[in-house]
Amino acid sequence: MLVRVRDNDLWYLPGGTIEDGETPPDTLIREIAEELNVRIDEASVGFERVVVGPALGRAGDVELNCFRARWAGDMRATAEVSEVAYLGFDQRDRMAPAVRILVEQLQSELAAS
Repeated sequence: MLVRVRDNDLWYLPGGTIEDGETPPDTLIREIAEELNVRIDEASVGFERVVVGPALGRAGDVELNCFRARWAGDMRATAEVSEVAYLGFDQRDRMAPAVRILVEQLQSELAAS
């Protein structure tokens, strides 16, 4: 499940920048509520992995902190998110560079299991 913002052609993970005083799980809960209109079950939040890759639209790298969690609510694009969609492994060309790295990792892990 990925999001697209404004006029960007590429899709990426929902989320955002950690604010002063926030932990990464705090940021996850806040950003998902703001962007997707759903509530994260705080007790279910678990760290999954970090992916580092090229930033979208600027020089340097971006660090994606990936989590898993249960959620409740009617998911829909809100705030700065224009669209929400489920993209398959075969649609990597539509994803932001760092997200492609994550998808390649997940696909390799699934193939190995």
